[in-house]
Amino acid sequence: MRTLLSALAFLLTATTLHAACEGPDAFLQLPPDTQADLRAKAAQVPYSSGTLWQVEKDGVTSTLLGTLHVAHPMHADTIDTLLEGEFAANQVLLELTSPAQVAFQQHLVDHPGVFLIETGDSLIDRLGDTHWATISSELQSRGFPPFMAARYQPWFLGLTLAMPPCAMAEIAAGKKGLDHMVEQLAHDLGLPTDSLDSTEGLLAILAADPLDEQLKEMIWSLELDLFEDVSTQFPAMISLYEQEDIQLIWELGRHMTLARAKNDATARDLAALLAEVQTELIETRNRQWANRLIPELATTPSLVAVGALHMPGEAGLLRLLETAGYTVTRLPLR
Repeated sequence: MRTLLSALAFLLTATTLHAACEGPDAFLQLPPDTQADLRAKAAQVPYSSGTLWQVEKDGVTSTLLGTLHVAHPMHADTIDTLLEGEFAANQVLLELTSPAQVAFQQHLVDHPGVFLIETGDSLIDRLGDTHWATISSELQSRGFPPFMAARYQPWFLGLTLAMPPCAMAEIAAGKKGLDHMVEQLAHDLGLPTDSLDSTEGLLAILAADPLDEQLKEMIWSLELDLFEDVSTQFPAMISLYEQEDIQLIWELGRHMTLARAKNDATARDLAALLAEVQTELIETRNRQWANRLIPELATTPSLVAVGALHMPGEAGLLRLLETAGYTVTRLPLR
């Protein structure tokens, strides 16, 4: 379970899709009282709404931008907003720069045991005919040949399955997400870029579980039909991002995941796993990033562009900076 939830969270902290992922809005399809309850929960979280922020300390001002990694028509307007605001920055900080992403991929090539099952049975045998048939169908809907994934470790397979089919064509076409557009902006302006994440740090989160645990969690995910939520949630998440209701994206995903529970015990297990994923994939990374940003932004004006879900919360980047003495101001996105 953690395998898929980690993959989903990894994507959702930074990824929503554009109009190619059209469909019914899962949030608006919820009963009005459930919508109101989720909005109320989101509103209790610090900095629950907003995408573009200014932070200032000791007269030094920086800009923080909550991003989407996948193409969306509104990204061009966001870049225009940055340019029109004449943001002052001496550097641009991203989760992973393009060279760092290449290094991550090369690390996997050089160390295939990190993401492949190198010995023993493949997933076809380990998961059984029924579960493999489900995975094969999901992979085919994404234009991915199932045989190529037969020796993927579940954590790595989860990254593919967590991407809705509607996104695969966009990725194949080379359309850029907001992070890449910000990086290109930095290059155009002659600004240096750097990564907040590292290959080692990400793999410690994504690939830490033993194979047996990964397999058990993958089977549980299949039995609860969590893959079905991957596509159905995204149109709602697009809309919520456009409205800058960032924390509501997490609340909706959590609600829909818990709705899959077939009994109270499963609901408790799911809630615990969601909390674990939130802690490890979002909050722990936030604190690691803040350890660098808190001293650095006090002396170096910067543009920091990271996944939107890293902004809200008591352990969100904005609260961590505020606690460290920064003044935090929301800016209009457009």
